[in-house]
Amino acid sequence: MNQTALIVEDDPGTRHVLSATFASAGIGSIFAENGAAMWLQLGKRPDIVILDLSLPDADGLELLRQLRQQSEIPVLIHSTRSDEIERIIGIEIGADDFLPKPCNMRELLARTRRLLRRCQTRPASQLHRNELRRFRFGHWTLDTASRELTDGKGSPVSIGVSGFALLMAFLEHPFEPLSREQLSRVLKREYIPYDRIIDVHVSQIRRILGNQSDGSGFIKTLRSQGYVFVAPVDHN
Repeated sequence: MNQTALIVEDDPGTRHVLSATFASAGIGSIFAENGAAMWLQLGKRPDIVILDLSLPDADGLELLRQLRQQSEIPVLIHSTRSDEIERIIGIEIGADDFLPKPCNMRELLARTRRLLRRCQTRPASQLHRNELRRFRFGHWTLDTASRELTDGKGSPVSIGVSGFALLMAFLEHPFEPLSREQLSRVLKREYIPYDRIIDVHVSQIRRILGNQSDGSGFIKTLRSQGYVFVAPVDHN
């Protein structure tokens, strides 16, 4: 098995179901019953984290907040704490996806695979020349080879797997309206009207980027349409 999921879950039955589901797709599993064990298991360099929010020794949202300060590993929240506020907070903090318990295991597996595909990066030596690009806008630079966003001082800034994919879409189509349905396809998600996941991801990107030199934002909301990136973009 080439890829491994870290399942942070205190219920042994759920751990068993998740690991069996992943094994059927060739994805290995390692386990953490609580927050303390999660930090130890991260040393084994898993490819994705499946995170329950209700753990015996820690709040999952606080664990996610701490994790995002040091890692871009994809995180899928899988929890009974699934009301809209919890989902929005989870995505704002840095989760890449959110599925409530109970859910269809096929859907969870499909979303896990999408996140794993999005975070896979070929070595620069294997990338086509046209794919080796640096997008520059304002005082920011997005490097497609390293998948890294850096500020004007050259310091890397965490944006997450989904944030990277959406920002790439905006930078490839500056001044072009992108609908929520188009942005859902970027994340390989089924478009569901009134689902706020895309809006929350865009809000997160806005918060990270701040304002342009004239005080305006980089991303403008188009009422009933979607969003548009409204800054010049250079790339090479």
